[in-house]
Amino acid sequence: MSDQTIFIVEDNPVIADLISWRLTEMGYHVAGTAEDSTQALIRIGEIHPALVLMDINLPGEMDGIDAASEIIEKFKIPIVYISSILDADIMERAKKTKPRGYIVKPFTDNQLRATIEMALQG
Repeated sequence: MSDQTIFIVEDNPVIADLISWRLTEMGYHVAGTAEDSTQALIRIGEIHPALVLMDINLPGEMDGIDAASEIIEKFKIPIVYISSILDADIMERAKKTKPRGYIVKPFTDNQLRATIEMALQG
């Protein structure tokens, strides 16, 4: 079986905990969470997970798309966006990072599992 380690970047700690719990119940290993892009870049550089679930709307200097671009460039780790944002301009920016998926909140466990499985096969 391939590496199932996932890192979650989500500015809302309640949602991050919920996603973490759901993923753990599905059999994935959640390597950690971060609430902003700066924290995420440091932790991801230390952990090197197989996949990053990235919220787009993050506090700080970089939003999730900017952070994802840096993660992909520096660490070659695939990204799946998880966001409630469906704005066309944001979607166009997100597509330029070539994510492995985009999940719109709220989502079902089946949507989460299917997207992650496809992303990990990448």
